[in-house]
Amino acid sequence: MADERTLLIGLDGLDWSEIDSWISDGTLSNMSRIKSTGSARDLASTHPPWTPCAWPSLLSGRNPGKHGVFDFFTQDRYDKRLIKRPDVDAPYLFEAADGYGRTSLVVNYPVTHPASQLDNGAVIPGYLAREDAPFYPEHLRVEYENEYGEYRIYPEYGTNDDAVAEYVDVARCRRDMARFLDERYDWDLLAVQFQVTDSVFHDLDDRDEIRRVLEKVDEFVGDIIDLGGGDPTVLLASDHGMGDYDWTFYANSWLANHGYCETTTGDTQYFRQAKDELKGKDEESKDERSLLETAVETAASAATTAGLSPQRIHRGLSTVGLAAIVERLLPEDALVAAQNQVVDYSNSAAFQLYFNSLGIHLNVEGRDPAGTIPEADYEEVRAELVEKLERVRDPDGELVFDAVRPREEVYEGEHLEDAPDIALFPRDYRYDVSGSILDTFRRYPHKNHKPEGILLSNRPLDAGKQAEIHDVAPTVAAALGIPVDTNTDGEVLLDIEEQIERENWDGISHEYVDGRSNEASSSVEDRLADLGYMG
Repeated sequence: MADERTLLIGLDGLDWSEIDSWISDGTLSNMSRIKSTGSARDLASTHPPWTPCAWPSLLSGRNPGKHGVFDFFTQDRYDKRLIKRPDVDAPYLFEAADGYGRTSLVVNYPVTHPASQLDNGAVIPGYLAREDAPFYPEHLRVEYENEYGEYRIYPEYGTNDDAVAEYVDVARCRRDMARFLDERYDWDLLAVQFQVTDSVFHDLDDRDEIRRVLEKVDEFVGDIIDLGGGDPTVLLASDHGMGDYDWTFYANSWLANHGYCETTTGDTQYFRQAKDELKGKDEESKDERSLLETAVETAASAATTAGLSPQRIHRGLSTVGLAAIVERLLPEDALVAAQNQVVDYSNSAAFQLYFNSLGIHLNVEGRDPAGTIPEADYEEVRAELVEKLERVRDPDGELVFDAVRPREEVYEGEHLEDAPDIALFPRDYRYDVSGSILDTFRRYPHKNHKPEGILLSNRPLDAGKQAEIHDVAPTVAAALGIPVDTNTDGEVLLDIEEQIERENWDGISHEYVDGRSNEASSSVEDRLADLGYMG
């Protein structure tokens, strides 16, 4: 089996519970065929099961404690910026394949910017890159767009036009790019990722519209598999699942109410605020957005003057005449625009720093810039917080968390110290845990990430173990006939007859298109020196 062509197709956010009926009735015909003739498994994600830490684990075979990414952001003291490829302190599968003389074509995988300069092959960056991020080799963008038209990373989320056509158009770019590169390279690994399979569940409520988008993605998947010719090894993987959520729990509000967190007035810093930058929005569209946000912020100020606490400002929006505007905004966007309270780090003992990390940071003297907890009290304070968080109940009286654990019980590796001190596991993953400072709870039915994605292959997969996201990189490496990383957290899931060689991938070096070398990626100071989009 080794040394055959291999296809790794990423389908962000797909969950059996959301798509199984469409596989069973043949709507998703290519996935249905692979499931019926090959293997289909659950695929356990990272903690948290978010795109920016899960895909680096899938591509590297290492847990976040080794590669160092736990959220959309990385920190510089208490400030945050969006992560980039050099923040991932681990070699990726396709970089290792390049080092062993294999040709890889990589299309749209998240956190692949700036693109790696491969000796053999091409990298087209995906999610979290700017819309105009350079390809590698850089001449490919002009050549592709001359033939196929504009290459787009991002759809227009929440568009008032034909949402299905918008998502399908973006997905088609992935298929077209695969065809374009296939004409130019004799490849060993073709790795293509579809992000819209996640976005449609966040953005669309109509199941028929979601089905129509996924049906086209499935068609494009079939087209990409056809590029492998003969009998290539095919793996389809999602980085996490998707399902129903009921509530948002505002961790920093809870911490403030219990005396661990102090707040002050300031500018918020969220992933959604970086989207216009990533998508290269023109100044006119950003000005329109700014006018709307200013209107909501003005209403927030009026509500504050009227005596409403910052945590309850959003309840006052309708009383000051902005109900219609709020209805036109995504619910969370309206609330973020309304609140102007942030953590006062120099006076706080604990806080959720990253807003989405499912983790609580303790502010420790000698470790953190403005630490307030003496090092000698660290374990006592953490144990106290763990115990209290384990008992938190929502307004319906239900426990919010299935588990609350110290970070060393969840992660391992040289970046353990970069992880939140406390890891939160929401009950049945039906709760968002937000760092916004609002009411402690908000009832908010919606779709969001679940901890188990899907794994499909046209080859038999080992049924004797729970498949984990870390298993994908060593499995693909074995299929390519290259040594498996000795520092992987995963296992080879394919039944490989040949003896599997093992070598440490850390010795494989390359440069990125911005001129940096991956040899510097192990230095936290060097990684954080680039302030990126959130500087």
